[in-house]
Amino acid sequence: MKKEKLKREILFELDQLKNLASQAEGLFLWPAEHRRPWDAAAAAKYVSDLVLCLENMCKRRCHYLGIPIPQGYNSHNQILEDFSIAPELGGLLSPEMSQRLKKYLRFRHRFIHNYGHEVKWEMVEEPLRLLPETISILSELWEKWLESLTDPQE
Repeated sequence: MKKEKLKREILFELDQLKNLASQAEGLFLWPAEHRRPWDAAAAAKYVSDLVLCLENMCKRRCHYLGIPIPQGYNSHNQILEDFSIAPELGGLLSPEMSQRLKKYLRFRHRFIHNYGHEVKWEMVEEPLRLLPETISILSELWEKWLESLTDPQE
């Protein structure tokens, strides 16, 4: 994969994340008296989509660098771990942010493997509130990484 293609694909995911942050903020600020039962499920989907986008970017990075993409039952954990130890990406995050990403991954697992109607607002309120800040930090990190790349074929 060439650098320009990688940049397009990562920038697409970053746009998705930024749209997600905007939607999450709007849903979080929606007055409690106007919330409907399905708003918690929507919030949970937004929270789990953060992990989806992060994994998509990590997989594209692996493809670009010729690194095998983790497979199997533990692949989600391994993708996050590989991101976290990459010195130019997750290695730059604070320990608190690294922990937050692990919590998002665990949340995603519980949401995907349970019934959406069982999600309660109390479960999603904090992750949803933190989503815009988390996305901002991740976006800045990925944008700097993209700027630092040199195409091996150049």
